[in-house]
Amino acid sequence: MKRQNIFLFIILLAIFLPTSRAYLASSMKKPYMEGDIAPIYGRNSEVNFYSLLNNSGREYDSWIRDGRKYLKRKEFEQAIWAFRKAVKLRPAAEEARFLLGWTYETRGLEGLPGDFTNWDKLAENEYSIAIEVADHLPSRFNLAILQRRLERYDEARRNLEHILLVTTSKTMKKRASAELQALFHQDVRPRGISNEVKDWSSYEK
Repeated sequence: MKRQNIFLFIILLAIFLPTSRAYLASSMKKPYMEGDIAPIYGRNSEVNFYSLLNNSGREYDSWIRDGRKYLKRKEFEQAIWAFRKAVKLRPAAEEARFLLGWTYETRGLEGLPGDFTNWDKLAENEYSIAIEVADHLPSRFNLAILQRRLERYDEARRNLEHILLVTTSKTMKKRASAELQALFHQDVRPRGISNEVKDWSSYEK
């Protein structure tokens, strides 16, 4: 009888022990196992947004630097591509808008045969955004020169007069005064933008 009881106890122990271990294992709290699982699909835009927040400074400066290098080599298509990348990272950055507008305008003044792109319109759009965002005076000055070249004298005059009213830069004031005087004398000879890209912040000195 005792042998039968011992034998029965061993059988029950053999059956119960594995299942109890499995239960205990499943009931243990593991923080890394808890919580909702992040969805695999449908979060690309969110990931990209936070990636831009974390890396925008480094990437923006890199694209601006690359764009200026392309400009020095007169590789305008590559410069446009680089400045567009910078604008995508910081849409409200007046520096990127100014440089992109300048590059559009320079590219258009090449006058390549078979090129029907309205580069002046693209440049005007970038200058206008920079003006709307921060009343960027270098962009306003370049826009005035562009408008004068397109014989839109009233618009050019208003932009030049605005610069003279608000600027504290002697260089900017001198250049705006010279352009305004030429405009008043109906000097309609084409006046392009400068042949060298300088740091836009130098206009404020």
